Amino acid sequence: MQTFKAIVDFGGFTKAAEQLGYAQSTITFHIKCIEEELGEPVFDRIGKKVLLTETGKFLMVHAIKMLNIYRDIKEVSSISGEIKGKLVISAPEALLIYRLPPLIKEFKEKYPKVDIQLKHLDPLKLQSDLSEGEVDLAFIIDTERKNKGIYFEELVNEPMMFISADFISLKEVDSLHNRVYLFTEEGCIYRRTFKDLLSEKLECEGEKLNRNSIEFWSIDALKECVICGLGVAILPYISVEKDIIQNKIFAQEVQTDKKISTYLAYHEEKWLSPSLKAFLEIIRNYANEWRTDEKTKSKELQDEFL
Repeated sequence: MQTFKAIVDFGGFTKAAEQLGYAQSTITFHIKCIEEELGEPVFDRIGKKVLLTETGKFLMVHAIKMLNIYRDIKEVSSISGEIKGKLVISAPEALLIYRLPPLIKEFKEKYPKVDIQLKHLDPLKLQSDLSEGEVDLAFIIDTERKNKGIYFEELVNEPMMFISADFISLKEVDSLHNRVYLFTEEGCIYRRTFKDLLSEKLECEGEKLNRNSIEFWSIDALKECVICGLGVAILPYISVEKDIIQNKIFAQEVQTDKKISTYLAYHEEKWLSPSLKAFLEIIRNYANEWRTDEKTKSKELQDEFL
């Protein structure tokens, strides 16, 4: 099953062999055994492309479940002994850079035998990643969410900041006209918040708005473009705090109808392994500190920017 999933994940027999450290003949033999057992092919080989057949798509669902169960079984020994295993964690760039590093450092120092794989969170795939076992634990910055089968826990409020190279008064009617709008990826709460602000301030939407915008995959790249005066954007306070202190940008807190926070999320039926329980304990300890800091910074924002 591991070989089968690797072929799907890496897009072919050769790349799967490289990742798993097998000879390509071994990969071919594994798939031949599966196909003989099922009596049907699991892949269509069209030129250089390897595509799942309908049988293969059905098998993929069960392969993920089987591999997750196998991984859970390997962690059973942690219940009465040393904590070990593997955790796959996804989070947006802002959290991977500005919140999670100290937390992960502490966890690795306490539990060195737990392997951690960090993945960039695709907000549009949160439900499927957790439901299919692709991710053990996810972090997301968003308004309150209720996805079927997913447990969400609010950790800390995240103020959203309108950032620009020079002062722009959001109270003035035409302050955002004829600007370049710098957006983060589709599905991201910063992007939705910015579009809501532009809809409120501007009459133009759709095509005209898109002509005046640039989409970024990197927060740091976006910030540098704001600093040089290319355009304006909205990002969480944690990602621009140092730039504000160093007077690189001007920032104003954006008031939203719904509170935006960092949440942790995992599937409600997920077995909480010893390693995951230990990670959650450290997260909650840090979240207490974050909330204390957020209250102080929130007051500073009100005094300085509003």
